[in-house]
Amino acid sequence: METYELKARDYYGEVVINKGLMAQAGFGARAIPVYVGEWIISQFLDGESLSGEGRGEIIRIVTEYLPQKADKNIILNRLKEQEEVQILDDFRVNVNLDQNTHELSIPVLDVSKAMIQKGIIDENPMLLKTGMWGLGSLRYVPPDGEDVKKGQIWMVEFQPFQTPGVDLGYFKECRRQFSINEWIDLLISSCQFNPQALNDRQKQLLLSRIIPLVQPRVNMAELAPKGTGKSFIYDNISRYAAVIPGGKLSAPALFYNKSTKQIGLIPRYDVVVIDEVQKIRTDTSGEAMAGLKMYLESGRYRRATGDMGTSEAGFTMLGNITMDADGMPLYETDGVFKELPAALQESAFIDRIHGLIEGWFMTRITKDTPSKSLGFKGDFFSEVLHELRGDLQYADYVSHSMRLPHCDDMRDGKAIARIAEGFLKLLFPDMQLSEDEFIQYCVNPAVRMRQQIRDELAKLDQEYKWVTIKSERPDEFQLSHPERKPEPYEGRSAEELCALPESATLEFKSTLRWDLKQDKVSKNVQFSVIKTIAAFLNSTGGALLIGVDDTGNATGIERDLKVLSNPTIDVFQQTLVNLIVEYIGAEFAELIKISFDVVEGKQVCIVIVAPGPNPSYIKSSKGKQFFIRAGNTTRSLDPEQTVAYIDMHW
Repeated sequence: METYELKARDYYGEVVINKGLMAQAGFGARAIPVYVGEWIISQFLDGESLSGEGRGEIIRIVTEYLPQKADKNIILNRLKEQEEVQILDDFRVNVNLDQNTHELSIPVLDVSKAMIQKGIIDENPMLLKTGMWGLGSLRYVPPDGEDVKKGQIWMVEFQPFQTPGVDLGYFKECRRQFSINEWIDLLISSCQFNPQALNDRQKQLLLSRIIPLVQPRVNMAELAPKGTGKSFIYDNISRYAAVIPGGKLSAPALFYNKSTKQIGLIPRYDVVVIDEVQKIRTDTSGEAMAGLKMYLESGRYRRATGDMGTSEAGFTMLGNITMDADGMPLYETDGVFKELPAALQESAFIDRIHGLIEGWFMTRITKDTPSKSLGFKGDFFSEVLHELRGDLQYADYVSHSMRLPHCDDMRDGKAIARIAEGFLKLLFPDMQLSEDEFIQYCVNPAVRMRQQIRDELAKLDQEYKWVTIKSERPDEFQLSHPERKPEPYEGRSAEELCALPESATLEFKSTLRWDLKQDKVSKNVQFSVIKTIAAFLNSTGGALLIGVDDTGNATGIERDLKVLSNPTIDVFQQTLVNLIVEYIGAEFAELIKISFDVVEGKQVCIVIVAPGPNPSYIKSSKGKQFFIRAGNTTRSLDPEQTVAYIDMHW
């Protein structure tokens, strides 16, 4: 056993379990959450292992009490024949004020208006909120023409398969016996993942997934390739998470259904998770997105009656994205949110997401991924996370201890504080930590998650300036974060760029100074190159390839080299720099990166231009001229247009 397992067994005893037992038990392919399966397993444990007799009992329970959808009519017929039936299901109760009744939902039977004895609800109030897994005893009352007009299914007994409560004080006290690394491994194993199969960065990302379960009103997004287990935790670890598969996103489902008079998912759960977000469709009226943006910002939503409701639920988006050959997002330079539906790419919506989980650093699930070590039982862990949400001492600690000297934006500060508080609850529930530990394990990871959102906003919308957020003790990520926005073409080969069409940010020029038609050096040709660079400076930046014709075929810069006194690449580069300084100004030179690459044996010059902090003019015989990019062309503006453009952009 690992040291964290020995300590978990000694200090937490009955609330830990071998996480590998789920694979050994006789559940087969039955779709039940881990926390339900572990509750059943715990009833038949022989010490820490599961005997053959115990597995046999589990198989009997699953076969007898966990029916499949195909068995629906068989069960209904048994009820009709006045047989009392016991089934294991995810039961939930709705209140119908019009009929003054409680309506029981039994998913496996497709029944939504069964009856339930009031005493069961009194003993299990969670039936009214998120619903509860358990063993329900059902009876059928046929119509009698008088008191009972229609046949009714009644629940007469209920045995919940979940821990009703936890001793949070004892949980916190025992945390003190673990080192930080031991505690992290225990949490990872409790999430059903093998700590030995993950590196430190991957463990941090995995813990990031459960922050919305422990911290109120945290909004997250995780984008990753398929098969990395993004939704597993929300489906299996907590009953307080609602997962919506890709489909239509509507205001009634999220907030309040006027027709059924039932509250939606956000007021009912601790976190609402949108899975397969790339497949999400929103209503044409825009009501869902408008309501969601308001809620993500303020925690308030509008009911159908017009009055306001509030909730503490978090919001998480999970999406699959395309990866390149190096295992990084294919559209990283253009923006990883580009693959999402248009409604979810709006910068005002993305800004309300507090942190981005870089799921592309997670590996695909393999046979080594599931934990086979000790971890907290799923139902216990679920309750601990839920109970920690309401403990205000963590927020007080963060507000007094966190300092962000390089963070001026209020929304950034709030986002980092909420995420840092979530890490604090997970990693140091006993509040026994040093200042260094708080910064290293709580603040800096939160800064990184928010920085990812800010970077994506700068790629999506030029109104969002490129910023670098730093804590009082920056880590390697913060120190290496570029002080200016990386250009979308930076780092790409000339061959890759030649395969792209010319656009507002990409231009091809066959030569720098040589006129191919007149077969001589021409000032008009070099002016055409310079005005393109100036237009990029005045717009959103871009890339200019010299030695490539309009169709993307490499022609090379050899003709330009031949007319130089010293026909080398270094002299070519200096010639280009001199033209930039002469026509545009030396102050803009640092915004322009020049490099060279070979395509089909021909030298191509790549000029990467960043957007300028100030307007740039070209000095010519006509005086000063101002150019911008319009589509895939470079255009000049007259004085009046120039003034209007500058007022708008600077």
